[in-house]
Amino acid sequence: MTSVEAFYECFNVYNTTWFPVSIISWLALIICTYFLFTRPSDKINVLMKICLAFIFIWNGAVFFFMYMKNSAIPGGIPMLAAGILFTVDIFRDKIRFQLPEEKCHKYFVLSLTVWALVLYTLVGWLIGHPYPKGPLPVAPCPMTIFTIALLSTSMITLSKDRIPFTLLFILLLWWAFFAGFGAPLFFGFYVDLTLLMAGIYGLVMLIRNWKVAGK
Repeated sequence: MTSVEAFYECFNVYNTTWFPVSIISWLALIICTYFLFTRPSDKINVLMKICLAFIFIWNGAVFFFMYMKNSAIPGGIPMLAAGILFTVDIFRDKIRFQLPEEKCHKYFVLSLTVWALVLYTLVGWLIGHPYPKGPLPVAPCPMTIFTIALLSTSMITLSKDRIPFTLLFILLLWWAFFAGFGAPLFFGFYVDLTLLMAGIYGLVMLIRNWKVAGK
């Protein structure tokens, strides 16, 4: 496990080096999310998967294997694998995102989305981890929160593409629990307790819908 100073220095070097990539990816994600939730279509679903595939592969290959090297195995490999699964689904077109009709679920998904794409980074800055020594919205942890929320709107995929979808979900849950416990405990980054919360939510959704899809 890396030291606290080395942990935040990794973000410092990574963010200052790749700031344009992070901002462009973030803006693309916000635009896709807006249209996905307001004007869903086949094209928007594909564009969202392209964004997710790029960001996860980038985080796995660049963020972990080039900078956060001590977490390259537990973090980089799951990110790369998730990115590959999203890439494959661009062509297979099994996963379909859309806001759920149930109000409680809908508002929770929206809340997690706003938290991951905006508030996560701002709160991190306010509690003592400002730019560049703190994660931006497309870093692995907020992206995992966002993607768990998004995949929870596509649980019907379990009935038609059970194994690949479950594998994708498990990769995200692994990071949610690993970093959701580790970052607050070892590095004092308490914002990631919300990552742990998203992991618990995702696990409940997966178990509940797995049983329904299996009937």
